[in-house]
Amino acid sequence: MTTMIGKTTSASHLYEQVWHANEATTTNSKKDTITVGVVVVTKDPAFFQTGLGVLNDIRDYVFKRVQISAEIPLKLSALAQSELYSEAKEKAIHFLRNQKKTINIEVIQCASLAEATGRIIHANALAEHPEFQVGMVFYDQTSLGYTDDKIDQIDRDLDAFYRAMHKVGIPAFYSTFSTVTFIRDLRTPIRYLPQQYREIVRSEDPGTFQTELLCLWMDFFEMNYTNRRVKPTGCAEPHNTLGEELIKFFGRTAPGNWLVSYFTGSVVSNLIGHLDRHASSQGGLVLRGQNEHAIACGAIANWQLYRKPFLAVVTSGMLDEFKGTLINLKETAAQGIIVAAENRLSQWYSFQGTITATEDTRQVFEARGIPYVYMDEVENITADLARAFELFHQGKGPVVILATQNVLESSLPLDKAIEEIIPEVIENEQVLPQSDALKQAIDLVNKGPEKLVWQLGPVTEDEYALVHEIAEQAGIALVDTLAHPGSVPKYYQGKRNPHFLGTLAIYGYTPKVYHFFHTNDKLNELSEQSLFMIKSRVAQVATPFSDARLERKVHVVQVTHNEHHLSPYADVKVNMNCLAFLQAIKDNLNVSDELKAKRVANIHSYVDSQSDVISKLPTLPMSPNYFFSQLNGVVESLIEQDGFDYTGVYDVGRCGISAVRNVAKTRRGFSGWYGRALMGDALLASTYLAFTSNTNVIAFIGDGAKGIVPDILPSFIDNILSHPELLDKSITVFYFCNGGLSVINTYQERILFNRTSRQMRLVNIDQPEYSLDVGDFTVQNKTLTRFDETSIREALTSKRRLNLFSVVLGHNNEGDGMSLATAKGWQRDPGDLAELEARRAQAQLSETQHSPTFEDSTQQGVSL
Repeated sequence: MTTMIGKTTSASHLYEQVWHANEATTTNSKKDTITVGVVVVTKDPAFFQTGLGVLNDIRDYVFKRVQISAEIPLKLSALAQSELYSEAKEKAIHFLRNQKKTINIEVIQCASLAEATGRIIHANALAEHPEFQVGMVFYDQTSLGYTDDKIDQIDRDLDAFYRAMHKVGIPAFYSTFSTVTFIRDLRTPIRYLPQQYREIVRSEDPGTFQTELLCLWMDFFEMNYTNRRVKPTGCAEPHNTLGEELIKFFGRTAPGNWLVSYFTGSVVSNLIGHLDRHASSQGGLVLRGQNEHAIACGAIANWQLYRKPFLAVVTSGMLDEFKGTLINLKETAAQGIIVAAENRLSQWYSFQGTITATEDTRQVFEARGIPYVYMDEVENITADLARAFELFHQGKGPVVILATQNVLESSLPLDKAIEEIIPEVIENEQVLPQSDALKQAIDLVNKGPEKLVWQLGPVTEDEYALVHEIAEQAGIALVDTLAHPGSVPKYYQGKRNPHFLGTLAIYGYTPKVYHFFHTNDKLNELSEQSLFMIKSRVAQVATPFSDARLERKVHVVQVTHNEHHLSPYADVKVNMNCLAFLQAIKDNLNVSDELKAKRVANIHSYVDSQSDVISKLPTLPMSPNYFFSQLNGVVESLIEQDGFDYTGVYDVGRCGISAVRNVAKTRRGFSGWYGRALMGDALLASTYLAFTSNTNVIAFIGDGAKGIVPDILPSFIDNILSHPELLDKSITVFYFCNGGLSVINTYQERILFNRTSRQMRLVNIDQPEYSLDVGDFTVQNKTLTRFDETSIREALTSKRRLNLFSVVLGHNNEGDGMSLATAKGWQRDPGDLAELEARRAQAQLSETQHSPTFEDSTQQGVSL
């Protein structure tokens, strides 16, 4: 062993040594030998000296020279006696003996990563080791402070180190094989995978610790020096042709307003990595979901509410996992591209492939009317993407790209630019401005019945502004629907909406809406009222009326731009763009003051309440009626007093219905009842809307929906770590736990007069209450058995907080618009305000005149 004279730096003393290995084992010439840097960031002599001892045990194999530069005094301490270490050393030496290539090692010990960065760059500038490259980095957090740094902070520190190496041209291996951090204990309560390194708890057992160090080195050596494919590229990032072209396309098409989401797999991982790194440069927001199904839910919600196009990436065979949301995406005409890995046609029953000798997923797309492009040749990427982009611009829903591995992993530049064909869109070409249907609609508004109701589908903010203006001038009553709650909000621009009548839907219609359409529980005559269904297919979910009633008892005016959506039950079919229709109505408004006054009087002459008694009764467990009545009181007071604004998210189930019906809204929300009405869709979408909504978010989720999909919290936290700047709001999720599938239960009990059965039973397990911090964001979990106004009010108004409330409720079949059969129950108020006031006055008079008297039982004249 040759000892070099120690040098003094301004920071500390450096101790340097050079160990020479057995010359008989080295055959390479000097100029062919590289120097591999092993960086050890620690202040602990035992950590460093144990590492030197391990290195000394194997230094006669493969290593030509080992140079050590350290601030900690050099000392070879005896290693612990360990059978496991002896076994590992024996296997390591056997492996190293068979290697022909030799390398030099330079061990660099520093007290910080920043110091290591400076020392390596300084040595490189002096050209002391022209063949130098950074190999392993051992980062000992246990010796650097009282607590371990957070994972994100370590990731950033390591990234800065490797970027500095890359900047000055020093090759470096940069992977979990090359970079390891030792910490004090397992991280709790949140653990997740570091991005730039491997994390290990420092073992207190010397034998275990030294064996770990040996295994880490051997894994690194085997991965990086016996594999010709692995190069020390440092921060150089692999290129991906498909990813680059997709990013450029969405950057052109929707600058600053597009969504990226993925669920990883081996074949798509390169593409996803490229999107993760570069999508944000062109305005893409990258959010994670719990599974493939969640990706589609997030895409649907963001397209419906914000017209945000999407790019989704999934691996082989996973298109089936989109479930009914794939067709929901189609129904919304959501513009997006789904990239899915697929096998080559020549492969015989490939792993996870969906195109085989006995099946072909492309036939499914054709049956559902979903456009697709199959991409299997790298040389055809330009033409295939041009076709995909053309299909995208047709606006008929998502486009599926089925791409093989060679296409997904190609890094070759395209030989020419993609020619993007954008079809010319001529809206309403098939409808003249004064078509007969439009004229009839205008006449109904200007001269028509005294009861005129407009039900709105997924209208935009600009469209609703026109609707509100028309309703103001024409005295039109407005209702929203279960599929698009909040399309007519109870509060508009912070003020009570005078045209809001309530909700009209298959479930959850409000008493005021029921009484508006009915007199003495019978539908009003066709000549007395007309229902405009705007941006609507007149689907079953939109009304509680049977097909026969829609056909013969309800006068329907339908407005839709899609001729395939024209309903056989519509009396007037206006096939044109919504905004153009509204503008035509506005331009031709001519409603008499007398007709307007009668219409306005009709809107305000009906009772606006939940009607039922139990909504005021604080039973234990709480009824849904009571909880939502109380919650609405809190929400309305916040809206009126504090300008509270929120986006509602409503899952499929009784409590989602109750929330749509009973809790005041300030804007359009997202409903899982849309399309296939899949339980859990709204819950999964809430993970995305929490980050894309510019308002507070409140989600109403039943225990059935919660149990059918994955827990949202892990993905939510993952998105917090990536986008903390998007969460300056309150996000509240109410989980309603009544131990059953309530809608089915009510159908069995109230409609079929059957008893309940096990098929409707759910098991609720109490969750411990907790509060945890993720950076400056707080997650709170709490169970409510009684209505807690203080906790709820605080939760709804606390910024940078996710509130998870488990609300314990009972089951009932009473009210909440679950069926027309419940609209006439004993708890119902009469619809007419005058009749209600007259009844109450009569009741008070009867109580005064006929009050029961109680006398001593020994006296005569006891009356009850």
